[in-house]
Amino acid sequence: LAQVVAGSSCTGTVSYLHITSSNLQLKAGQFVKPIIGHCQHQPSQLPPQLPLHPPIALHCHRTPSHPSHPPVSLSLSLSLSPIVPMAVKLRVTIDAGLAAEAAAAVQAPEATVRVCGGSPELGNFDPKGSPILKKVEGQDIWEGTLTGGAAKPGQEFKFVVLNLDKHQYVWENGSMHIMPKPDEPVVTRTFNDAKATKPSGTAAPAKKPATQGGYTPGPAPPAATSKEAVKKQLEVVVPSTVLGQGRARVVVCGGAPELGNWNPKQAPALVEAGAAGTGKKFAGDVKTVPGTEYKYVVINVEKGNAKWEQNRPNRHFGKDDTKQHFDQLGEGEQQQQQQQHHHHHHHHGGGGRGFHVEAKDKVTLDAASQQFEDAWIPWSCEKVAGIQGSGSQSPSPAPRTIFHAFHWQFADVEKKLEEFKAQGFDAVQISPAQKSKSGGQWWARYQPKDYTKIEGLGSTEDLQKLCKKAQELGLMIIGDVVFNHMIVVASGHEWGNAQGKPDELARLKQKLSQAVGPSLCADDFQWPWFNMSGPHWDNDNRYEGWGNGEWSELRHCKKVVDVHCQHLKTLLDAGVRGIRFDAVKHMRPAHVKEYVDFVRSNSQPGEVYLYGEVLSVQEKMHLEYMDSNEIATTDFALTVFFNRIFKEEGGGKEAVLRGVKSAAMAAAAKEGLDLKATDLAETETAEAPSAPMLSADSVRFARNHDTVMNPGTFYGLGSNCLKARVLWALLLAVHDGTVLVFPEDFQDKSSGDLIRQAVNFRAKLASKAASSEVCLRSISSTKKADESSEQKPKPMLLTVTVSNKEGHVEGVCLLNVTKTSEITVHDVPVRKALPGKTALTSMDNSLECVLTETGSVVAADGKPQDLKVAPWDALFLISR
Repeated sequence: LAQVVAGSSCTGTVSYLHITSSNLQLKAGQFVKPIIGHCQHQPSQLPPQLPLHPPIALHCHRTPSHPSHPPVSLSLSLSLSPIVPMAVKLRVTIDAGLAAEAAAAVQAPEATVRVCGGSPELGNFDPKGSPILKKVEGQDIWEGTLTGGAAKPGQEFKFVVLNLDKHQYVWENGSMHIMPKPDEPVVTRTFNDAKATKPSGTAAPAKKPATQGGYTPGPAPPAATSKEAVKKQLEVVVPSTVLGQGRARVVVCGGAPELGNWNPKQAPALVEAGAAGTGKKFAGDVKTVPGTEYKYVVINVEKGNAKWEQNRPNRHFGKDDTKQHFDQLGEGEQQQQQQQHHHHHHHHGGGGRGFHVEAKDKVTLDAASQQFEDAWIPWSCEKVAGIQGSGSQSPSPAPRTIFHAFHWQFADVEKKLEEFKAQGFDAVQISPAQKSKSGGQWWARYQPKDYTKIEGLGSTEDLQKLCKKAQELGLMIIGDVVFNHMIVVASGHEWGNAQGKPDELARLKQKLSQAVGPSLCADDFQWPWFNMSGPHWDNDNRYEGWGNGEWSELRHCKKVVDVHCQHLKTLLDAGVRGIRFDAVKHMRPAHVKEYVDFVRSNSQPGEVYLYGEVLSVQEKMHLEYMDSNEIATTDFALTVFFNRIFKEEGGGKEAVLRGVKSAAMAAAAKEGLDLKATDLAETETAEAPSAPMLSADSVRFARNHDTVMNPGTFYGLGSNCLKARVLWALLLAVHDGTVLVFPEDFQDKSSGDLIRQAVNFRAKLASKAASSEVCLRSISSTKKADESSEQKPKPMLLTVTVSNKEGHVEGVCLLNVTKTSEITVHDVPVRKALPGKTALTSMDNSLECVLTETGSVVAADGKPQDLKVAPWDALFLISR
């Protein structure tokens, strides 16, 4: 182009031409067209020059941008080489550590790895029509060459593991990949590795998840009554836990051009239509052909990520379009599933639960037909946080089951108290009550602005009314206090730039003082500023650093402690009888003890329950607070341990024998942390590993707000309601510990019914349960046909047997840990003979049986009794 402007003529091969002027025209014979944009070929891929004869004469005419400027008219004579189609070789690694779900799904013989994008050549975001990559022999790598439109530079794409036989779609998380220029002949990416592929300025990821693995596929799309599009109003309620922090858009994304062709960025958005319970309602008119498949997608505008409906089949336009709830089945769909699976519920004693995972096969765990192995998980822990307490310092009895009213208004919590009591909860945890950063986002509650005011979720009077009604019902209200840090007034980048610039630092400090005044000021914060990130989150620098460089880290001084203690007194005076300390691991144990002592000295002995959030799998860190403050802590390592057991690779009996320390170290390593354990080798090979819980009263969960609401995962604990439901059932079935139930899981159709049964089971056994025996039963190892290698035991069933002080069985929980097999059980594992027979019944009294001294399950007449458990489900039996 420079030569053209200089008025020169040239003959040669065009390898790259980039023209941006809209008033530049290229003439060839009688054909005239504007050329805007670029056309490119990689020089190394061009064949030897094959000039076209005769050479093409091109006339370049530039229209003047001002009337006083003369036009420019130049001639070129070019010999052009033939166009070579663009080609890009893609190579993706599926690492089980970064993408466990994809790594498991791709092992199926019928599974394929595909490149899915927004062009027709990439399937228009429909994986079924997208290019397939081939596996590299002996490696976890899939590769293939894309050409033509599929390799167009700049277009967005994702890798997808697709198993059509199981209706399973496993998409990458995070941002989109960008198709590179052809000067990058081999493009290597890692499945789910957003850090390696995240482009700047990329908007929401586009994906089409039809049905997640293990979920029963929905009915076939209804036949379109008309080929013409019709307009309908759609309305959907989205929970605040899904909307998350920042500004959110809710779009209707589906398989038609007017629905974005499965590209959320092109899909029509709904309009916010007011509050609805603990979420918001979105509504709007949408026009498309009846029967078109679609899903709702929530796009976080600031972060550019998207949340798809993952726990339900695709919706169909014109069917069940009213009163919809994000990621939940409609009333008609629930009724249809109940009818389809009614016979399963009858045999399982499931009480007519609306959600059920379809079984692909049936397995009978019978010693006569199957050889199986039992791995016992020790469930006796003598350590109790606060066992040394006495007198005024005595800890209170820990609640057994807490409903986490996460980001709920106090008035809304009050309306639900009677329901919580009836369901079996004995405590309700609320979100931070103090005045916080403005805005309705959940994370704003964890950025305190003024501890002297109760504001945001309700007034002091609202809190008092809530606590008064809870006390009348015998429920404990647990408050959440954020004493480590306060409101964010500047980014970590801004604070970092201000270091060494006195004027700029003074300006930011003044901004901080204005935000937290008049009760506190900038002098009450930790100086000098230190960016706590990376390994500093968990090393000795974790106490005084500013989280991500932006958390306004408070310093320990009398003024700050006095303000905090006054806030604690406000909560106690209102009737709060439990306190959760947020971000405890970033506060020195001695400083936390001042607050613990204040609460205990301002309440009756054993009146107030206390626990601390220690976001770590390192036992030593937890003990710093458990021993010196006599408080329970959040048991992240226990959740990591069971998630590892449930994994297909390295899970099962192997994970049980390796123990909780091994699981914790593996999870920490993936976070870039190097944990030490001198007894790791012994733990890996011991036939009797140590108990996996931190203490007998540790706070346990399958998912909590940190693992659900924050971007990324903590120690690999990211999952959805469906995947978490079996772990919820296990944690609630055992006799000890405090279980903190996350509201999304309790309300979701795919997990709520099972969790409600488990909460009820726990409540019924509360006064009797004294011990638990937990066993993992696996189908024994078998030799392959060539006898050259041995397969590992396949985990099938987790059993929990709860007994009273005399050793008599009070309840049994059978958990099917397979995702495809219906299991028939004839006996319950027992370590030693039981003291006598126990008559058992299911929770809905639809099934009765007798458990013998040896663990056999028989009917009242003594004949063998079949107990059937559906995939990824549980059966609860209680003594009668």
